[in-house]
Amino acid sequence: MFRKSALLGCVTLVALVIFGVLGQTIARAETPNAWTTIETNLRSGPGTTSKVIGTVPVNTPLVMEARNRDTGWVLIHSADTLSRGWTKTSLLKTDPNVSVYRLPISTEEVSTGNKAAGDGQPGTNPNEPTPGPIPTVILDRNLSAPIVPQITAKMKAVARQIRAKGKAVGNNAAVFSKVGDCMSDHWAFLSVIGFKQYDLGKYGYLQGVIDHFSVAPRPGLNNSFDADSQASHNGFNSTGVLNYQFANTKGGPAVCNGNESPLICEYRLNKPSVAIIMFGTADVLTMTPREFNYFMREIVKETMAQGIIPLLSTFPENPGVKDKSRQINQVILTIAQEKSLPIMNLQAALEGLPNNGIDNDGIHLTIPPDGKSGVFDEFHLKFGYTVRNLVTLQALDVVWHQLIG
Repeated sequence: MFRKSALLGCVTLVALVIFGVLGQTIARAETPNAWTTIETNLRSGPGTTSKVIGTVPVNTPLVMEARNRDTGWVLIHSADTLSRGWTKTSLLKTDPNVSVYRLPISTEEVSTGNKAAGDGQPGTNPNEPTPGPIPTVILDRNLSAPIVPQITAKMKAVARQIRAKGKAVGNNAAVFSKVGDCMSDHWAFLSVIGFKQYDLGKYGYLQGVIDHFSVAPRPGLNNSFDADSQASHNGFNSTGVLNYQFANTKGGPAVCNGNESPLICEYRLNKPSVAIIMFGTADVLTMTPREFNYFMREIVKETMAQGIIPLLSTFPENPGVKDKSRQINQVILTIAQEKSLPIMNLQAALEGLPNNGIDNDGIHLTIPPDGKSGVFDEFHLKFGYTVRNLVTLQALDVVWHQLIG
């Protein structure tokens, strides 16, 4: 049976994920590989407590030199070499062929006397007024998306391109991967389907999609529903799944290669055609919506690059941080809309359930008292995990028939 300690672990392990050391390096780039998305402060060190030593305008071409430990900050210099300093990664648009995670780690303190930092150029004079604060993310509070994905012609075109790449690398059209935190790394989510502990009731049409994905991704596994995904873990957030130091943390023999992130490890091992991706539970407690936007886009980019269709999901909003939860869900919806990807609106599906399907801890989904989260009758569909299982199967059915089949 599910233990309360596991509930707490989803949040308490986040600090380990956020502050992990990411040790890969690459040669310093000499051509622009990032651009500012707004007027951006440059600081002497990687943090808001470090001194502002200058600013760079929107759309400034930059060269990323290094990063801090959690990749939240990068050391940059402008392409004209007149400005240099630290800035938040989430304020930059980066070259899609460049991974921030592969930049060398640095703790350098940049001084205003450093020629590359400006050497008297406008914006670097310590006597000049300090620029105002960077604007916060302001997003529409509405979640204007259907619960089950509605496939458009553009989605089909994007999916064809992804599938073509996936076929070339041998991805399996009958395999999916779970990517997420404790809400996905949980026996009540889909595993009950894999173990045939379900009753579809009036949703019997979903037996077809269950049968389709009930194949072993690789020797030693049963099917995608109950597979222990390397990319889902109790304690992950959107940065942890990209961090190679958190690979091989599932117990048992090591299966991930050195310097291979849990995300890429999962994709290499199981060759899925679809990735069910949901983050937000831990992220809403540890980062800003703007920072979440950066890391979530990185996950989506790496997924698509592997020839895998991202099936995104809004997350159950934390009532203790309502506004921030809604902002993060809007980020997820925006990414799906911009990239024409299927998305299931889980938050909308949960609204109207007792306590909106959220446990008394204000964070996690509720489970039926008999543990039968795969039974789709009136009673069991009053609980969060049961609703998530139904919505996920419905979304998979749509993706299978319209984007894969």
